[in-house]
Amino acid sequence: MMGRSVPEATIAIGRVRSMPFGRSRAEAAARQVRLIEAEGPDEVRAYALESQVEALTWVGESDKAVLPFIKLLRWWDTHPEHFDLGDQNILFWEFGWIVTDLCRNPTVAVDRVERTLDDMERRFNLANRGMERVWCCRLEWELLRRGKDLEKTFTTWLTMPLDDEDSCPACHQEHHADYLLEIGDIEGAVAILEAALSAELTCSREPASILAVLAWCYTEQDRLDEVEKILPRALAEIKAATSMSVLVAYSRLFEVLARGGDMARSVELLAKITKDLTTATPYVCLDAQRHLLAGLVALVAQGHGDEPTVLTGNPTLTQVVEQTKDSVVALTQAFDSRHGSPVQAGRLDAAMAARPTSRPLLISAAQQASRPVPTPLGQPGEDGTPQVSEVLAQAEEAFDTGSHDLAAALFRQAADEARALGWLAQAGWCWAEAARNCQETGNHTAATHDYLEALALLKASGVSLEEISPLFVAWAPQVRQQDYRTFLHLALETYPTPARPTDTEKIEELMPALIQSSMIGAPLLRRYLLARAELRDAVARVMATWGDAEDNESALAMAEESASRFATLGRTEEAAHSWWLAGNVAARLLRPSADANFAMALQGFKSTGQRNRRFHALVAKDYASFLSGSGRQDKADAILASWKDKED
Repeated sequence: MMGRSVPEATIAIGRVRSMPFGRSRAEAAARQVRLIEAEGPDEVRAYALESQVEALTWVGESDKAVLPFIKLLRWWDTHPEHFDLGDQNILFWEFGWIVTDLCRNPTVAVDRVERTLDDMERRFNLANRGMERVWCCRLEWELLRRGKDLEKTFTTWLTMPLDDEDSCPACHQEHHADYLLEIGDIEGAVAILEAALSAELTCSREPASILAVLAWCYTEQDRLDEVEKILPRALAEIKAATSMSVLVAYSRLFEVLARGGDMARSVELLAKITKDLTTATPYVCLDAQRHLLAGLVALVAQGHGDEPTVLTGNPTLTQVVEQTKDSVVALTQAFDSRHGSPVQAGRLDAAMAARPTSRPLLISAAQQASRPVPTPLGQPGEDGTPQVSEVLAQAEEAFDTGSHDLAAALFRQAADEARALGWLAQAGWCWAEAARNCQETGNHTAATHDYLEALALLKASGVSLEEISPLFVAWAPQVRQQDYRTFLHLALETYPTPARPTDTEKIEELMPALIQSSMIGAPLLRRYLLARAELRDAVARVMATWGDAEDNESALAMAEESASRFATLGRTEEAAHSWWLAGNVAARLLRPSADANFAMALQGFKSTGQRNRRFHALVAKDYASFLSGSGRQDKADAILASWKDKED
């Protein structure tokens, strides 16, 4: 049986990479690796292995990511001709992930870490890569154990020029601040962090992490006015961060809020942090739990020790302190034993000595709002109407603690009760939350059922397209072939909803002028048009995955329409993703428009800067595959050789 072509295999891996991070994506990536190792094509093996490393790393299984990464290195050693420029950039970027995670695992011996660091340096030298990334990993290693070469390593790292492919300017500034904090220069760290914010440096986790560190520094300096100014932005940025490596940042903000007396917001963050600890590497767990411990100790000192939490079993804050301390002590001993020094023990002592701020923090009411105290089920609320808020609170608690099956069941119960009271919209949103929890556990059948219930109720209640569109966007990545036609019918039925108060064609004609105007209706129109673009993009992705040739034609038109709409609305990153999809579908259909679509995607990702450079490389890879398959090898080579500077 003949194996897949290079474009076919590339598209299949691209589908895996479009899945949400989780167990399903990791398993799908592993299947692609097995298939390509058995049947080829060899040209795509590196891409498949890189996708598996990425999926395992971001699902919290960095130890399992080592094996496919070793296979990737061996493939690079024996077949470098099968690595285009995009593959090489991803390989060396992932090298940093692997080395950093080895440093953060106390079961990995010191000599193995140092051999791996030496091998990383050797390979970067051989490949003529910039050395800043290597020395960044060495600095991470020395900071973790406060090694004897810390100052020397820092000085060497700081003198290294940043590299376009392997360095992140935003993370560079945070690492600089980390060193200054380690040597006790908090004023210097604040200066570095404030400069990074002024320069508007960004990446997948920045400025969220920088803001969290800065809020913590201000707390240490008792600059509470500054803390109050920065906290709302820090909380907003951390929720918007696309990186999954912001757990320590969340924990820093927990500590700041807890020391500042914000019990409600602190406990809300506590549930999320506790859930995320289950997929974190050991040192990230240790670092995050130290900040948790510092905040918990401060809350107990403020008299909250006997108050229950939303964690499983409803332990009191005092009990959570003891549980957290047991875990931190065990990890502290493991790391100090490996390093032969009491560095981590000293950091634990500092966390236990944390105290409340000199006065309570005064954050805006919007930031301090907490979940309302639930009215018992079946009893009347203030207006005499029976409430379902107790069941909702239980469902949200189950979700926060990772009990997704229970949460789904409770949201369904709340939906039934809300519907019985005639609250169709609230019932619909409860069904949507049930579907979301089913997706978390991979229960696609139940998720499909719940999404159908949600959409039927929300449409019946007259909910706007702007509110319904996110449901389709959330459902789309997990639509299965058997659900495809149902999803398609509902989504396309939703799209033609008339757009206020004029018809769709007139809206299209007036849109550019309206968007630029200051008229009151313009923000509403923008939200409508953005929601429609997001919906069409989601439909296009599902059609491209499961549709026939005719559906793929429609998917191409929708993707191009969404890309143009996103671009008009100033959403450059979303436009680039839609152009990328349009390029791949056009390439599959052998349409000449693939050329322009890929070029637009490249230009879009380039203009969004550092945070999307990996996407930029992947588009270049897909673009080159299309050009090569259509007999334009010279242009394909040129794209791969100079994608970062290409303006097509």
